[in-house]
Amino acid sequence: MRGGDYSRLQGVSGATRAAGIAAVARTGEGRRRPAAARVAGGLVAAGGLAAAYMVFEAQWVKRRQVDLPVPGLPEMWSGLTVLHLADVHAGAFLTNERSLRKVVRWAEPLAPDLVFLTGDILGDPAKSGACLDLLAQIRPSLGMFAVTGNHEHGLSKAPLARPVGTSGLWSAAGITLLSDSCVALPPRHGTQVIVCGADYLTGGYGLLADGSPAGAVAKTAGDSPPSAGRAGVAFPILLIHDPPPADAELASIFPLAFAGHTHGGQLRVPAPSGLTPLNRQHNKFLDGVHRWGAGLLVVTRGVGTSFLPFRLFTRPEATLWRLVYTSPEHSDQRMNAPEEENAHGRIPG
Repeated sequence: MRGGDYSRLQGVSGATRAAGIAAVARTGEGRRRPAAARVAGGLVAAGGLAAAYMVFEAQWVKRRQVDLPVPGLPEMWSGLTVLHLADVHAGAFLTNERSLRKVVRWAEPLAPDLVFLTGDILGDPAKSGACLDLLAQIRPSLGMFAVTGNHEHGLSKAPLARPVGTSGLWSAAGITLLSDSCVALPPRHGTQVIVCGADYLTGGYGLLADGSPAGAVAKTAGDSPPSAGRAGVAFPILLIHDPPPADAELASIFPLAFAGHTHGGQLRVPAPSGLTPLNRQHNKFLDGVHRWGAGLLVVTRGVGTSFLPFRLFTRPEATLWRLVYTSPEHSDQRMNAPEEENAHGRIPG
């Protein structure tokens, strides 16, 4: 064999080896690409399923009837029923309206005595009509009362948030808006329940301006302060959006308060300490019934959502409370959380 022929064979052999190596590399890369695509596809599918579930849970409203033992409630008012709703966020998402529709369909035949709306009910006036039309179907015998939340005042983390002019909408729907004011319900055998509402911007400061707890309630109700002989006859109830701390001055005036605002955390994830909100606010009262000063604070998770139409491990809720007289000496009894209700859905008294 000539030297030139040998060199050419060596060259062909080297080229063949290089081509083989390149082919193997391309084969390995081709195998990796489908694997990466499968992983990416799986992640997208899992994300889609998670989002679909959270949208579903945002409309999976927990509707319940629960007895609430209230220390000091006048016996004549024992059995008073209160439908407590908050955070509808009308017009924000279609899911909110669907949730409210489920609530109204359930609550209307129950004929509650009162409806308490503790803030963030309305949004854009042009989009709030459907919400108000739904609420108007309930027709409580003693009235429907509301307070403002931060969203009614345009106070939100949303970049396009702005104040909304809702003052005329409430009255047109038969709802009494309480802004640091009170309404006395018709008396029963000399005893009276007074419903007071704290404006979100003042935090209820107007209810404290009189300096005397009894006088503040009576003054805003358009009455004279109760005399010594009338002590304990008037039972005040507070509606407020943001749950006040247990040492708030309002807790010294009101033996019973209803609040919202927290959404129960809206999105909660499992943690060693239990279900933990992704965005835990400073307020420790996320939901349920809590000791509040010498009285009780009831916090609802609300009906709707804000920012995103998602909930995770925090179902929306609507509760029809039946207030039950309990003597003050029994006020230290244990109050169960909503998850600890008995088989009848009632807090043991």
